Amino acid sequence: MAGDDFREVMDAMADPLVACDGDERVLYLNPAAERLLGWKPGELPGRPFTCLVPERLRSFEGRSFLRYLLGRRRALSGRPVRVSLLRREGSELEVEVTVGTSMGGGGERIAVVMRRPPELPDYTDEPLERLSSAGHPRTAPPVSPGERAYQLVFENAPLGLFHFDTTPIIVACNDYFVRIMGSSKRMLIGLNLLTLQDEAILACVRDVLSGRHAYYEGEYHSVTSGKATPVRAHFAPCFNEDGQVEGGVGIVEDVTEQRSAEAERDRLFREAQEAIRVRDDFLTIASHELKTPLTPLSLRLASLERRLERKEPVDPALLRHARQHLVRLAALINDLLDASRIEAGRLALHLEPTRLDAIIERVLTVMDAERGQHRIDYSHPPEAVRIRGDAYRLEQVIANLLENALKYSPADSTVRVTLDARGDFALLSVADEGIGIPRDQQEQLFERYFRARNVSVTSYGGLGLGLYISRDIVERHGGRIWVESEVGRGATFHVALPLLSAANPTPPEPRPSTGPSQQVH
Repeated sequence: MAGDDFREVMDAMADPLVACDGDERVLYLNPAAERLLGWKPGELPGRPFTCLVPERLRSFEGRSFLRYLLGRRRALSGRPVRVSLLRREGSELEVEVTVGTSMGGGGERIAVVMRRPPELPDYTDEPLERLSSAGHPRTAPPVSPGERAYQLVFENAPLGLFHFDTTPIIVACNDYFVRIMGSSKRMLIGLNLLTLQDEAILACVRDVLSGRHAYYEGEYHSVTSGKATPVRAHFAPCFNEDGQVEGGVGIVEDVTEQRSAEAERDRLFREAQEAIRVRDDFLTIASHELKTPLTPLSLRLASLERRLERKEPVDPALLRHARQHLVRLAALINDLLDASRIEAGRLALHLEPTRLDAIIERVLTVMDAERGQHRIDYSHPPEAVRIRGDAYRLEQVIANLLENALKYSPADSTVRVTLDARGDFALLSVADEGIGIPRDQQEQLFERYFRARNVSVTSYGGLGLGLYISRDIVERHGGRIWVESEVGRGATFHVALPLLSAANPTPPEPRPSTGPSQQVH
């Protein structure tokens, strides 16, 4: 492997590594070692390795620290040795060390690989050898039941836990913390908290090292994976027997689910507020709409009662007007009942072969007396248009579309009704020259109780149920209803229903349009 390639591999290692020559002078240390030991790039190469070793550990049985470890490689069987090394500022750091040597064109090379030890030692089958201050290997003491219990709590706590020293380097963490951070434990152990980019976290660390508790809440962005995790953390200082701060602990909680629950609660609250608003609007409109026919109906009935009491002749116009108001009131009540049936899934249809063109003609005949000064232009194919449907309910749909067209159009305008047979479908279109429907409100047009906000309650009556009921009826016939509209340029409602001769037809999509916007239901 070429020198540059070898250096790239070493730089990418997660474990800290220091390479020395045969004279035990540092040739190279990778970024992980720089972070662990606190040296800046280019500062350590050329210095003796002994500058990383405490004075008491620099000589063993007449040999240097590294030569002693190299001489014991066979006895250690590849196991790491736990030792104390010096950081740049002079503090001691306990690490596990593995040492190896090789010969090359440049002479002998000694490689020292370091790793932060586990949070608590776990001595099982083979005792882990460490170097005592006297320079002789000794067997680590067995773990006490209390230490074992602490380790179990530490590792299995339902919170992320980590410990850092005064440098401040993370010296221990549990697996839950690793999952929250989205990095490996090897990357987190030895991480200098001052290298983080989050100023709020840095402020918490500084507070802890000053002996104060600190709290953090926000999104933690992993420096290695880029993962963003919403967290809540409590930082607390750790004191030694002399009352001096020797580091701190962090208790981290992943609040992703809590944030999701809060967002869901906010959404439900907004929906509830909207439902209350819709309810209040509906009650206002319904009150107005129901009073509109009731008041004149009551007056006309009172007038008829007085005439009959005085045995005066009854004006037929009074009876006709009273009947019109009664029909209007009955229609409003029927709409409310139909909306309730739809919500309960109980709106029944009686489907049978029928002619759609004949249904349209019947509705037009009935509507002729209500069109006033409007003109209705009806265009239909020369042949009968046969479908399978409920004639009464389809009349209800067509009447609703025509009533809307007449209601929202100028008095002397034209309403155009067109019926075509296209493929397997009959396409009914009702176009007006009225006020139009705002683009941002068309999506809600077929919802229950919805009325476009450019509509005045007092000028245009209705409960906002007609199109909602019409959509349900059309869809139950296997069809589709949609609208094309622009504000101030009228609206065209389309209804597509399968022909009697069609076999399992698919309702057509509305034609692409660069003009009026379209909403399909």
